[in-house]
Amino acid sequence: MSRMKMTKTPANKEDPRILYVGITAMALLLVGVFSEPASLLQRLLFLIGALMLTMTAYMNRQWTLFVLQIVISMGSLFAFTGFEDMVRYAVLLGASLAGIIYLRLAKRYDAGLWGMVSSAGLFLVAAGFATDANSHPLFFGLFLGLGSLLVALYSFVDYFCNKDSAAAIWLVLNIVFAINPILMVVSALKGH
Repeated sequence: MSRMKMTKTPANKEDPRILYVGITAMALLLVGVFSEPASLLQRLLFLIGALMLTMTAYMNRQWTLFVLQIVISMGSLFAFTGFEDMVRYAVLLGASLAGIIYLRLAKRYDAGLWGMVSSAGLFLVAAGFATDANSHPLFFGLFLGLGSLLVALYSFVDYFCNKDSAAAIWLVLNIVFAINPILMVVSALKGH
């Protein structure tokens, strides 16, 4: 079991306030999932929830999830803009790469299997956020669905092996956020 441990700077003690901020963010994001798609309310809930999860990951010293949340927050901001696909791809994938480089240089990156899982999840989620779901539903669904599942797997290991209760927030959210994109893939494949 010790081989499953991931690199993480331990928090001083698990502060329940960190968990409360994360749970509040999770509630906002779940309300956003069930809001009218692409509405102002949904975009606001996704942005506020993503920013709160960024703060939660930082306070809990979950550096990989912190980088992920920065990229997701940037993707949530793009929902309020009209930038072209290529600009979104360049910014979000570039931010993902910069985040992984930072984690490696700061020695906060697990160079083993879980580092690769989290990196692949981060890049796929970033690509999903950059892809226009209306124009390319298959790619949107593949990128976001697989990326969310990889982040959920990473969070599962962090939760069960490192006993990090805040990781359960990312586990639940990424499973929930993987469902709709995977259904889009299934629907797109049935249509062909």
